[in-house]
Amino acid sequence: MRAATAATDVDGFFDGVLGAMRPVLRSDLWAGVTLDPDTLMNTGGNFRHAVPRPYLARMLDIEYREGDVNGVAELARAPEPVGLLGRAVGGVRGRSPRYRDILHPLGLADEVRVLLRDRYGVWGIMILGLGPDAPPFGPEAHAVARSLTEPLGEALRRLHLSRRAREAEPAAGGAGYAPAPALVLLDEEYGIVQLSPSAEFWLDELPALGERCPAGDGRPHGHCAGPDRRRTGASGGWAERILPPAVYGIAAAVRGPGSSGSLASWAHTATLGRVRLHAWLMEGGGPARIAVSVEAAGPGEHLALITAAHGLTPREGEIVSLVLRGHPTAEIARLARLSPYTVQEHLKSVFDKTGVRSRRELVATLFARHVEPEVLRAADTGGPSASGQVPGRREPRRAR
Repeated sequence: MRAATAATDVDGFFDGVLGAMRPVLRSDLWAGVTLDPDTLMNTGGNFRHAVPRPYLARMLDIEYREGDVNGVAELARAPEPVGLLGRAVGGVRGRSPRYRDILHPLGLADEVRVLLRDRYGVWGIMILGLGPDAPPFGPEAHAVARSLTEPLGEALRRLHLSRRAREAEPAAGGAGYAPAPALVLLDEEYGIVQLSPSAEFWLDELPALGERCPAGDGRPHGHCAGPDRRRTGASGGWAERILPPAVYGIAAAVRGPGSSGSLASWAHTATLGRVRLHAWLMEGGGPARIAVSVEAAGPGEHLALITAAHGLTPREGEIVSLVLRGHPTAEIARLARLSPYTVQEHLKSVFDKTGVRSRRELVATLFARHVEPEVLRAADTGGPSASGQVPGRREPRRAR
């Protein structure tokens, strides 16, 4: 917990937590993933010690489209937030496509998943691949993992809030510029068919697999390999590039059971805060089967995440939304189908959780923390796509 609360970013959070837990939960490879508490989609994380690059697309295809034991959605619904793959399949690991196609080929014996959630939502998951020489995942290890799911979930939620505040601050000396939205067209196997001109910029901004393992690291070759950013061929195609996990995840999810053929989510970027991801299925007989767009998120688009990170209930979030729209108490009561007294009780709880004392202060606080900096940054740069610059060419900030 000291490692979790001392972290100032997601990489540091997962590095510190997994390092502290290693005497009890030793793994041969691992990933720490941040999740959208509303959609449970992958929004980023620490992938430096994750599965090798060739396995990434298949891993996320199983997670979001095909399904397997201990999936994120399954663990989020279950009373037990810790899952051991071997136990979930009754010891017959071959029943799991994740074991057959990923763990077994990598020489791993099992997988542990630890969901990070608190009473306000699901904020992340730790996925640990256990080698044949790793200590058995017995009662002691399970007890440690189980006892930490809620406090680590709360710590990650608070990190979301502090990170959101830092993202909203205009960068010092900085650029603040974002190019036009990106479009990525993928084939049936998630290979890249075509990229729009701005895609290189956005894909470099999204969290990717880590860099290649340093000499003497001791892990199997390729377990730290980063994305291959080399162009392939004179035409500048990207057939060999490995996409960020968030892009693979939403591309797989839009093909999943029950999908309407269109899905929206968001992800963290390295320097530009959160971005909106949108995936949809392509029609027609061409090679492209899935399209994914990446673009800057507009001011005020993250109210659901903001209210969840402050620990507000869905009903409290609804009332905050109505307050931000300027509705008086009587109108809020009518729209929410509550009594004015109940509305006031919800507002009192909201004030306590956000540290304010009045409606006016609530609006000012949420605007100042989460909306105004983005509005000013957009004004400084002429909007996220107003300049039409070549991606990567950043203009100086204009003085306000």
